[in-house]
Amino acid sequence: MSLSSSFHLLSFQRKVQDAMRDVERTLEIERRPRLASDVDHAYGDKYALVDLTSNVAIIAYANCLERLGIDVKTLMMISSSIDGGTNKSVTLRFDMSTTWEFSKEVGVDVPAERSWEDNEETRGGGDNSSSKKTRVMKAINHVTEFHWKVKNIWSISVYSGTAFEDKKVVKSRQCETILITQSKGGISGSTNLPPIELSLTWFLEQIDANELASKFKVDIEAEGTKTPRRNDAVQRAEEFASDLRQWCDRIQHSFIARHLKSIVQAHNPAIPKPQAHTVERLMGVKDQYSLFNPILPLMKDEGSSSNEDDVENKQHSIKLRSSYIDDDENKLLLSQNDMSKLLNQHIQTLDVAISGLCTNWSSDESECLLSSSEAALSLLIGHLIDLSDQYTATMNYVESMLETQLVNAIGKRLTPNDLDKFVKYHNARLLSPIPQPFSHAIRCPGHNPVGLLTIESDDGEIECIHTHSREVLKSSLKVPLSAATVLELTGNQYLHGYMNHRFGTSSKRHQLVARARQFSSFIMIVGNMTNASTLDPKDAVIVQNKDEVIISLLLDELPTAKEFKDAVKSLSPEQQRFARAYRKMQLSSSIFGVCIVQIKPQLEALLGLPADALDKEMKLTQDLMELFVEYQVPSDMLSYSGFLENVTTQEKVSNVKDNVKSVLDVVNEEKEKQLKSEQAKTEMAMEGMLQGIAANHFVPEMQECAAPSPMYKMAASQAKLSARHRSRGIASPMQLHSVPSPEGFASSLGSPAHSSISGDVLCSAVASDEMQRIHHNQEGLERSSSSSVPSSQSVLLPTARGVDFTLIPQILDEAIEKCAQSTALRSTTIKTGHWSRSRQENLLTNPKQMQLSNDDTKRERNKAFDLLDALSRSGCFPIAYSDLHVIVAITHCFDKDVMSTVVCDNVNPIEKLECSTLILASAVHGVPARKLIGDANEVQRLAGLLPLLLQSAENNDVNTDENAAQEG
Repeated sequence: MSLSSSFHLLSFQRKVQDAMRDVERTLEIERRPRLASDVDHAYGDKYALVDLTSNVAIIAYANCLERLGIDVKTLMMISSSIDGGTNKSVTLRFDMSTTWEFSKEVGVDVPAERSWEDNEETRGGGDNSSSKKTRVMKAINHVTEFHWKVKNIWSISVYSGTAFEDKKVVKSRQCETILITQSKGGISGSTNLPPIELSLTWFLEQIDANELASKFKVDIEAEGTKTPRRNDAVQRAEEFASDLRQWCDRIQHSFIARHLKSIVQAHNPAIPKPQAHTVERLMGVKDQYSLFNPILPLMKDEGSSSNEDDVENKQHSIKLRSSYIDDDENKLLLSQNDMSKLLNQHIQTLDVAISGLCTNWSSDESECLLSSSEAALSLLIGHLIDLSDQYTATMNYVESMLETQLVNAIGKRLTPNDLDKFVKYHNARLLSPIPQPFSHAIRCPGHNPVGLLTIESDDGEIECIHTHSREVLKSSLKVPLSAATVLELTGNQYLHGYMNHRFGTSSKRHQLVARARQFSSFIMIVGNMTNASTLDPKDAVIVQNKDEVIISLLLDELPTAKEFKDAVKSLSPEQQRFARAYRKMQLSSSIFGVCIVQIKPQLEALLGLPADALDKEMKLTQDLMELFVEYQVPSDMLSYSGFLENVTTQEKVSNVKDNVKSVLDVVNEEKEKQLKSEQAKTEMAMEGMLQGIAANHFVPEMQECAAPSPMYKMAASQAKLSARHRSRGIASPMQLHSVPSPEGFASSLGSPAHSSISGDVLCSAVASDEMQRIHHNQEGLERSSSSSVPSSQSVLLPTARGVDFTLIPQILDEAIEKCAQSTALRSTTIKTGHWSRSRQENLLTNPKQMQLSNDDTKRERNKAFDLLDALSRSGCFPIAYSDLHVIVAITHCFDKDVMSTVVCDNVNPIEKLECSTLILASAVHGVPARKLIGDANEVQRLAGLLPLLLQSAENNDVNTDENAAQEG
């Protein structure tokens, strides 16, 4: 997780600036301490600052706890019991209970708000005088009140270990008050909140019982110490701060905000009286006073002096150890006297606030439910929450300084993409041979490329991945197309090692991209190496005529060798053998293979044509592929059928063209027959439909309707025209505007139309002479497809012997296990995801992107397999014009992002990736890691950083020299 997402620097700085006014009033005017980031300091000063602020936090906690009743004698007693060897934990506990007891029932007359006047007139004696009397009358409600005697008790106690019965109560309050309700129901007899506990063990461990001084200090030499912020000591301190905050927060919400509030709200007399103290006022009592927070990451400029007179500790018995801050190495920290002044200021503000509460709130002896004790409790736990939050924020501020300084040094926040660019630049200077982009042109020597094969990564921008590559000795590769057909490839073979890295949850998308040029084509096969000489084909596709096929790659990380060992060490022997066997299978099957088969040179060899004979025969090549894929015509029917030796290339090509034309004529005749048959069926169906409705129409209308409509004639004529144009290999004028795809056209003809062309009919289209197999030209065999021509610095020379690709992951796994620094290096499997294709239907339309479903990929796979079956004569004819690319991937995993890895973990990812890269490059090239480093200075530098890796490489060199001497 990034630091900026959990820490707000500006908010923290504002809080510190507000506290600086109290600091300036407390210290001398001539000394103005500042935030640590504003003072020039060294890296070691950050450790001293963490020690100082942690000890100040411990004393501040103790100041608050003392006012909760935990006095010095209690702390000394508990700390001495721990040092005495009891090794028992010390727990602070808060308990609360409330009982309701019914007292009496009282009737109360409550005047209503409504009133009215009653006027009465009386007359006198003889003088007939009269008088008026006015009476004001009000309604009175008779209400029954229920009086309850409520007894509320809460206490804070301390106990050791599990001896709760021997607890020592340090503070408590018991009050009895009368509450009045207007209903007798809904009142429970008693309420006991669950106890709220806090372990004080760590807190007491940080106090020296002899000196009564805090003794927190980060062990810089400890194995778990990474930075001033990331170490075991600070981690335990933050855990206590978090527990302390949670303890206070539970008391504030469970006891004050909910329990006391529910009791106060239950008081409902018929004639209410105004309450001087409310729960809301009790909750906000901390905001009525300005409490000083002494946990401040302050430093002073070097050379500034302070008053050396000792300052008396005011009402607190825990002090700072002078050896931590008053030495020559910590000149930038505030002195012990200055810190004592700040701690005294903290005590003074606490005492002033508590004294004010005692004056403004009811005393403890009163019957009021809310008294000065509850107000002091609310004040202290609220301030403890502020102290714990301030300590955590101060530790984050120290780490934020490191991040800010690193960003200022570099000029930006680094991302995985930035580091990836640096690694490519660094590897180009460090390694020999250097990693190359996985971008390989599909070509024959001396010819223009027919396509391009790349693996790209998308991390904000798309670019080719860089791999460690070498060409290995040619060997026969088996590709099973079916149970009866096994393809044999004898072309070039390449081994690639891809070093992937992942920071935190970020991940890069990878994709395999194959692009073909116009009037060019090739076959791409993807799968996994099952053994040293077999590629298991998962999918295949024909890429032609500016097609762009994009296959998403899914990189799955396997557990590291160390994780695997730790997981199986407690299993039974049978379970361990099972796990090892399955992991061995996982490693072996993690080898991803991509095979490229060039169609045109293989067609030349298959048909008995000289090399480059089909270079300018674009239409002939397309017709051959159509016959092989769509109609599965045997190659014997199309190959060169001559017997003379001194025959020119053009004559051989003409012979093949004639054979192709003969087969196409048969195909087109069958299409014409089927078209006429379908047309006749349509006309007969229309005539039958018209005869059915003729009884309701006049004869002239019926005759007019019986004739084919102009639209029908145009459709029929268009179908004939399309068939004639298709027989010539071109599109009709109508098709140039709305031509369907080849797949759509084939599906519109229907499968029965294709199946009706029997093999006998196709055989009758060629010469009756027996076809003989013409061995491919020796010159064509010597041609081999190759990748794009690399620079002189990165020429890949084949090794003297072949490579068992399935052993590479196991070699990598063993090398990773030997290097303890590479525990985050994981073997990675590569699998294919969804497919998409960009295709231009004809020369006049724009390319369209289309997602390929599972059915689409299966159809493309079958087409490619049909063509491969034809090119190899069902596996009997080896394919020499192929390239096999085997990719082995490993991933270096970092738990955090780039900046957090450097700042929080104090890890240089460049050095970690150097080790991982050397392990991978050594396995790919088959040479010791030391020989891959061209610069002697770099060898010396890496020998100190990676002794295990380079030492093993040196031992391998010695063993190799000894074996060579013995053989000599």
